[in-house]
Parts: sequence; structure tokens; C-alpha cells
Amino acid sequence: MAPKAKAPKVAAKTAEAPKAAAKMAEAPKVEEAPKVEEKKPEKRKAEEEKTEEAAAVEPPTKEAKVEPVTEKETDAPADSRKTLTGEISFHVPDTTLNMIPTMGGRVLASLSDGGCQYLIAGARANVGIKAGRYMFETKILEVLPLPDAGGFGRKGAPASKATVRVGFSTAGSPLVLGDSEEHVFFDTDGGCCMGKTRKPVCRKFFRDQTVGVLLNLDAKSENNNTISLFIDGVRACQPQALPEGLQGKTLFPHLAFRNVKVLTNWGPEPIKALPFKCRMLGTAADADAVKAKAPEGKDGKYEVVLPVGFPDEGTFEWLDSFLEKNPEYVELSDRQIIKWAASSGMFSSRGWGG
Repeated sequence: MAPKAKAPKVAAKTAEAPKAAAKMAEAPKVEEAPKVEEKKPEKRKAEEEKTEEAAAVEPPTKEAKVEPVTEKETDAPADSRKTLTGEISFHVPDTTLNMIPTMGGRVLASLSDGGCQYLIAGARANVGIKAGRYMFETKILEVLPLPDAGGFGRKGAPASKATVRVGFSTAGSPLVLGDSEEHVFFDTDGGCCMGKTRKPVCRKFFRDQTVGVLLNLDAKSENNNTISLFIDGVRACQPQALPEGLQGKTLFPHLAFRNVKVLTNWGPEPIKALPFKCRMLGTAADADAVKAKAPEGKDGKYEVVLPVGFPDEGTFEWLDSFLEKNPEYVELSDRQIIKWAASSGMFSSRGWGG
């Protein structure tokens, strides 16, 4: 009878052992959990700060390996010719509707609310170059913080990444750089675009860096018909040859940007000096420059045209012919906004239509 009475005690001890072991195994897990959760917000915060600092274009690409450059540009010779008169500015028809000029046109910004944060702003200067070698500078003063920067918004909406494109274009070409074969420019992701063809040529540039764009149309120079990029006074890439379609044409300074504030400098002195002396666009010889005519309203008044027509009865065909004859007018319609959105990199899984 004694052995039978002791059996339950052994069983009870055996049953308690796994429970105690389980409690000991669970204890470290409770202590380690907060350590893992604390690291995630710090990592996410660091990534967001890095995204706000960088002004990268989409889609992201790898930086190009910059090869050593033997500088062939020489100091600009003395020139006794008459210099350019008047200020370099941006005429309203040569700017997109979301572009905001401040500080007398020296600082440019774009609207960043109500959906405008997805649209690229564009601005073409009123003075173009047809000969000689000249440069202008720009600097990203501020990258606007946005909640969806660096990712995708709801329902597949593209991220409104900060971006800057700086270069030249012909008069009357589209205002979003990269939307025409009449464009040549560099972007913040280190790419050079000739028309609609893009290739990586240099390192990226960011906020507070001074970017100089040099256009060489000097027939006596080894770098004739080329465009070059300088970052903080240092050459960033090899001189890039202009497409044959742009050679011999007057080219106007052009900027396109989104969710940033940029500074423009036309001279007389550069913010960051180059390894050689180069004249700024603001001090160009009058014979080398072309001034775009400023649009003027009749008696100081401007006209708004509201076309009225039946659906599918040729209203837009009439509008196309009207705009061809009157390029100073700006179309504001659903189809124009859709076209603008597509040029800014937005997409629709169902197609734009319209």
C-alpha cells in the first residue's frame, strides 16, 4: 500500500517541472521584445531624413563612374563688344502654372499642395545664346518635406520626389524638360538627357551645392557645341556633345523642378569660380544673345478665351489650330492636366484616356 501512496507525489513533481521550465523560457522573450521595437523607429527616421536631404529624380539609377578629365577649356579672352542690357527673367508664358517666382525672379518655387506636389514646374529664361561660351548657376535652397517622399502613395500614386533638371531648350518647346527632342539638361540623379535619351554621366548633386551649367558654342574652341556640368566649381563630367538637331540653334537656359526652392545666378560673378575664367550669361556680348519678346496685353489688359462647343464636334481640333496661331495663350483643360501629369512621371494602371 505504501508504494501506491507515493506515486501521486512523484507524478505531481514531474508535472510541475515542465511548467517551471516553460516560465523560465518565456522570461527572456518578454525582456528582449522592447529592444527590438525600439530600433525600428530610429531606422525609419534616419531613412526619412536621408530622403528629404536628397533631391533624386525617378526612377532611381546608379551613379556613373566619373573618369578624370583633362580640362581643355581656357580663360575667356577680353571682349570689347557691347554687353547684354536688361535683366534676365522668366516670362509668364514660358513658365508652368505652378511656378512661383520670388526675389525678383532669382528664387523659384513650385506649389506643393492640392496635388501640385506631383507636377513638375518648368521655367525658361528670356535670354538665349546663339554663339560664344557662357554659363549660369543654380542652387537647391530647400527640399520641401512631404509625407509620401521616397515611396508610393495610396492606390499606387507615384511618390512626389524632389527633383531638379537644369539645362537649355529652344524657344517654344515644352516647359517640362525631358518632354521634347529640343531639350538638353542634367538632373539631380547624375544623368544627362539629350532630348528624350538619358544616360548617367556624373555624381548626384544635392541641397546647398552650387551647380554651374556651361554652354560652349564657340567655333574656335575644342569643346565647341558641348554642354558641361560643374558642382561647387569642380567639373562633374566630360563635355557632352549637343545633338545635331540642336547645333546652330539659339538655346535658352531652362529649369524644371518639383518640391524644392532653387536659386538662379546669371552673374556678373559666379558663386563658385571654375578652374578657368568663364563669362556668366548676364555679361554676355549682345551679339551672342537673343532676347525673347515679352508678351504685352492690349492697353495693359489680357484676354481669356472660353471656347464653347458640342461634344465630339471638333472643339479640340479648333483649339489646336488656335494655339498654333497664338502660342502666347496657355491651355487649361482636363487633357492638358493629364498630359502634364504624364510628363511629370505619373502613371495610371487603367490608362489616362481623355
